[in-house]
Amino acid sequence: MRKSIALALLLAAAAGPSALAQNTTGNPHIVSPVPTPGLHPPDAPTLPYSFKTRPAAPNGEQFGNVSDIALTKEGHLIVLNRNPNVMMIEYGADGKFIRTFNPNIAINTHGLRIDKYGNMWVIDSFLNVVWKLNSKGEPIKAFGKRGEVGPWDDTKWNGMFNQPLDIYWDKDDNFYIVQGHGGTSPPPECTYCATYRTAMPKTPQGSDPRVFKFDKNGNFLKSRALPHADGTYPTIHSVIVTPKGELWVTDRQLNKILVFDTELNPIREIQEPNLTSGLFVDAKGNIWMSSGMDGMIMSLDDNGKITGWIGKMGRNPPENSNDIGEAHYLVVTPDQKTIYIADSINARIHRLEHN
Repeated sequence: MRKSIALALLLAAAAGPSALAQNTTGNPHIVSPVPTPGLHPPDAPTLPYSFKTRPAAPNGEQFGNVSDIALTKEGHLIVLNRNPNVMMIEYGADGKFIRTFNPNIAINTHGLRIDKYGNMWVIDSFLNVVWKLNSKGEPIKAFGKRGEVGPWDDTKWNGMFNQPLDIYWDKDDNFYIVQGHGGTSPPPECTYCATYRTAMPKTPQGSDPRVFKFDKNGNFLKSRALPHADGTYPTIHSVIVTPKGELWVTDRQLNKILVFDTELNPIREIQEPNLTSGLFVDAKGNIWMSSGMDGMIMSLDDNGKITGWIGKMGRNPPENSNDIGEAHYLVVTPDQKTIYIADSINARIHRLEHN
C-alpha cells in the first residue's frame, strides 16, 4: 500500500503544482456520504434474481475498491478497480479471466462506460481526466487537464473538470459528462489510492457540480451548474439518456434524479426514497439504478418509479455474505439474465442470475 500511495503522490506532483495543496478537514461544504436514515424496502416486488459466485481478482491479487463495470459487444466483462496492479480486468462471457491491462491508468478510478462503437471511457475523479480508449483498451484521447482544476468561466470551457464521475451519449453521439463528488472522493476506505489530505488542487474538489454537453468530436457545447442552495457540494453521480431522449442526472445527496432535455433545460425532478448512485439502460431499453450505500439495485419505469428491487444494506458483511456494501454502478446483460454490481466499499463484483 505504501508503494501505491507513493506512486499516487508522484503522479500528482508530476501533473503540476496545482495538484498539491493543504488539508481540507472541517470544510463545511463537504458532506460525507452516508446511507439514507430510516431506509425501508421499496414498495415494489423483489426482483427474481439470486446471488451467484462472484468473479475473483486474477494473479493472486485482491480487488481495490471496485469503481465500475461494463460489457463489451462480445459480452466480455470489463472491471475498473483501484488496485493499480490489476486496474482494468477483462473476463470472457463464460466468466473466465482473459487479461489485465492499463495498470495505474488512474489515481482514483470512478466511471467506466463502453460506447456503441466499442470504445472504452475511463474516468479518473482524482486527477480530473476522462480517457477515451479503443476497443483494445489503448488510449486514443484524454479530456481534461490531468491533475489540474481551475475556477469556472461562463464564457467558455476552461478545459478542466472538477471531479468527473460518469458519461453517456445521445442518438447523435453527443456525449454528456457529470462532475462533482462532493469533495469526498476517494473514500476513506480506499486502500489503494491517496486521499485529498495529501494531494488536492487549489480550487476545491467538488465545488462546481455540473453537467456538460460535448459534440461527437469532443467539442464543448454547453454546461449547466447544479449547486445546492445551502452551499454544500452535491454528488452528481450518474448520467444517462433514456429511450425517450430525456437526460437523467442523479444527485446522490438529495436522493433525486434531475431530468433535462438534451439542451440541458430542466424538465422535472424525480424524488427517490433511497440514494441515487448509478443509472443503466439495458439493451431492451429498461432503466436500472444502483443505490450506493443503501445496498440495493432497482428497476425503474419511464417516470422513475421503482418497479422492482433486490439487496439489503450491509457495509461490512462477512466474506461469504452477499450483502452489498456500496452498489456503486451496475450493468445488465442484453438478455437480462445476469446483473453485475460494482461494490466499491467491499471491493467485490456481485453477480446475480435470473431465477
